[in-house]
Amino acid sequence: MLILWRAFLIAVCCFAVIICYPNYANGALTVIFTWAVVAFFIMLILTLITKAIQLGKSHIFNSFFDIALVIGFLYILLNILPLSDGTTPFIRIKKNVYPTKQDISKGLENLGFTKKEENLGKLQKNIDEISIDIDKVKTLIFKEHKD
Repeated sequence: MLILWRAFLIAVCCFAVIICYPNYANGALTVIFTWAVVAFFIMLILTLITKAIQLGKSHIFNSFFDIALVIGFLYILLNILPLSDGTTPFIRIKKNVYPTKQDISKGLENLGFTKKEENLGKLQKNIDEISIDIDKVKTLIFKEHKD
């Protein structure tokens, strides 16, 4: 269960970076995926080693290990993720350029979590057109039966 929790932490970190920095360069998703796989195997080996030497049975140690895992993973991920402007997120953070609301909105759009208002508006328009067509068909059917 501990390994699943730590794999979940790695996945959350990946999604957070993808959402906060959506203007990544070509091949950036490959970099993220590759680093996530490498981090998973590093985490797996370290978890097995700490369990073998009885250090991994301490809840305090596991909490600190999880925090160190997230900080280390994010540090490396933010340093190696190429952005479209030729920098990395870490360089942008050092220059006090943080993700804006528009960046987060664009990141969520890239993952398909937003723009529901536009889609719902189009869907409602289609439903209205279909209901008008159904009403026309109903009136035609009633006219035929009256004759």
